[in-house]
Amino acid sequence: MKQFEKIDFPKFVEEIFNASENLYLSLPSIDEEMADALILVKQQKPPIKIKVVVDNSEESIRNGFGDIEGIDKLTKSDIQIFQSDGNLISFIVSDTIGYFLFPHSRIFIDKAKGTNAFRIDPVSIKLLIQYFFPSEEINDNLKFEQTAIIGDANKHFVEAFKELENNNRQSTVSEFDNKKHEENKKNLKINPPLEPDLQRQINTYTAKIQFVELKFSGGNLENKIAQLPEKAIPINSPELKSLLQTRMKMFQAIDKHKDFNKLQEFKNKVEKLRKDYLTPITCRPGKSIIQNDNKEKFLDELNKLKEETKILNKTLATMLETGRLNTLDLLKRELYTFFRTNEPDELKNLNQQDIKDRKLEEIINKIVTSVKFPEVNKLIEKILLTELFYDLTWNDFKDEKLHKEFVDKKIMEQNDIESIVKMKEAFDTKK
Repeated sequence: MKQFEKIDFPKFVEEIFNASENLYLSLPSIDEEMADALILVKQQKPPIKIKVVVDNSEESIRNGFGDIEGIDKLTKSDIQIFQSDGNLISFIVSDTIGYFLFPHSRIFIDKAKGTNAFRIDPVSIKLLIQYFFPSEEINDNLKFEQTAIIGDANKHFVEAFKELENNNRQSTVSEFDNKKHEENKKNLKINPPLEPDLQRQINTYTAKIQFVELKFSGGNLENKIAQLPEKAIPINSPELKSLLQTRMKMFQAIDKHKDFNKLQEFKNKVEKLRKDYLTPITCRPGKSIIQNDNKEKFLDELNKLKEETKILNKTLATMLETGRLNTLDLLKRELYTFFRTNEPDELKNLNQQDIKDRKLEEIINKIVTSVKFPEVNKLIEKILLTELFYDLTWNDFKDEKLHKEFVDKKIMEQNDIESIVKMKEAFDTKK
């Protein structure tokens, strides 16, 4: 038997159905599912003795530890129910096996996700029963194995029961107050608990929708302009600078390349993917909403596009290199044209044409080689499709602009948003 356990609802049902003689339960409150399970055990095993102690208060229910219907069912059954106001000690004892329980509010978590129970030693089981259910006979509580209490445990047991006797077996547990229970029912009917609970409601929507950022980078290569270093121009010519800056695209005439349409077609596929699966949220630039029912299909198509980028990048390498060479050719032509009518100082003292031509070629080559082109491979690496998913959070439900978009675009119903906001405000008020 493990000392540490995770006791969720199925495990709870298993433990109570394992009991054959005695079942003791202490919790802040009882929900309807637990009540039904306890009642079923009693129906199937009539001789079994079941005793339950709860905190008979509105607060325990409002704080998400149970519901009034569950308590109501127990009061109308053959199960003995008691109350202990403000009690925070939770446990279950099924015959000779017991666990301290650490229940959680359903407001914050729907079901147990980790260890939430610690097995109780036989001495502590006796003490708990004597404290919470003092009407029980000490010698007739439970059937312990003879080896269960030895050494220090036996000493602890004797001393602990002496303390109980000295204190006249005082307990905070009293008979269940039906009058108070009816008063709780009345008050809860007038001012019902906020339902469904906050986290469960938010989880409902995070299970249905998510934020997503789909980014396509590196696709605007044709718009890049070559920036010539100022010192590379051998004359102080604003006209030449302006001419080159205006006319020199980084990759000249790639829009006429046979493979240019492949880039455009890929962009269209990306836009179609957005249109088919994503709802853009204008108040959150760059973010969209995706219905999680479509998320798997979205990712399948996205991954296919990512595979296409690998092929596209190889195609673009040739296209970009062609564009770079076209740009260099155009640059040379423009420089020759300019310098023919704007002779550089280095040529003015030369009287032989072939030497002038060679010197001009040297000047032009110096300018051309000084142009810093980005490396084609690095540019291609930047052609990427990336995606990031985000769950909705508390703060999203405080954003009125987001609320309006959700309603206008039929992502959420207005009543659902208002319910979550109302619940969040209630919790903020209690802090």
